[in-house]
Amino acid sequence: MYNLCCISLNLKNRGSRHRAFRFTQFAKHPRDEALQILGERALENLQTTLNTMRLARGNDWGYRISSTLFPLFNLDKADVGLDDLPNRVDIENKFEEIQQFVTSQSPRDFRISFHPDHFNVLCSANPEVVRRTINELDHHAWLMDRMAGENSRSYWYPLNIHMSRSSGEPEAIAEQFIENYHKLPERVRSRLVLENEDKGVWSPDQLFELIHVPTGIPITFDTLHHACNPGLWDAKEAFRVCVSTWRAHDVNPLFHYSEGGANNNIRAHTDYAEHGPQIWRDLHESTYTTDQHVDWDIELKQKDVAITLLQETEHKYLRDKQRHFATV
Repeated sequence: MYNLCCISLNLKNRGSRHRAFRFTQFAKHPRDEALQILGERALENLQTTLNTMRLARGNDWGYRISSTLFPLFNLDKADVGLDDLPNRVDIENKFEEIQQFVTSQSPRDFRISFHPDHFNVLCSANPEVVRRTINELDHHAWLMDRMAGENSRSYWYPLNIHMSRSSGEPEAIAEQFIENYHKLPERVRSRLVLENEDKGVWSPDQLFELIHVPTGIPITFDTLHHACNPGLWDAKEAFRVCVSTWRAHDVNPLFHYSEGGANNNIRAHTDYAEHGPQIWRDLHESTYTTDQHVDWDIELKQKDVAITLLQETEHKYLRDKQRHFATV
């Protein structure tokens, strides 16, 4: 399964998009008026989410949900929650509609996930950053509960984050992460996964040894990040081990595929893919991973347009491959 990330360009061009609401805008209005605007935008964001889910499912894709559905909800100075919104009943009804759509099918057929922003650093040396991170991760877990039900508290519905800290000894950073991990609510811990990074110390080997072994947390393998920052393992070994961290929980891995080189920056995602996960796997497969099903978030700037073209490229590749073996 290929997963659409955050937005559909096709839907955006037809007016279905996510709406932001900054605190500077919020503060310009009387509170009652500001809460009304905020509620309207939250409801519109949920409708856009449902529209995008339907589009993704119609293409046999999964969907990585945007993290900006409820602006200002975790900003202390805004002091806003669902019960403060005048249209909370409409929002509850929209949550119910989304949950009915999601739970009407297996995550093997339609998978949803979140990737909270990079400022969530559970191993930060700053206690305030850790506090905000715990609140933000719990907000995402609350959203997942509302969209997929409490039965979605598993790695089939992951919340994916980075370590996002390389200053200091990796062992000490890992200890701090694990200490704070155990402070998380169960609805977060049961979904939290970690991704290898494109620079710094958190390559797949480090995540496996220092985080997965003591906690069981699965590792999200990002193909581009590994190309930039492989650590001790080549791609074949890293792919194999990261797959095993998910299969230990009897869950299909959800990995990230992208290609770099935009603006001559190897780390910058391109608009479209030259190859794709199928071709990548053919180059890096092992006897362990050959028959393992892997889902992929497709991190390309042209979103659903890029996925459609990628699939066309892969279909041609597979046809040519079959013709080759047929003539051998």
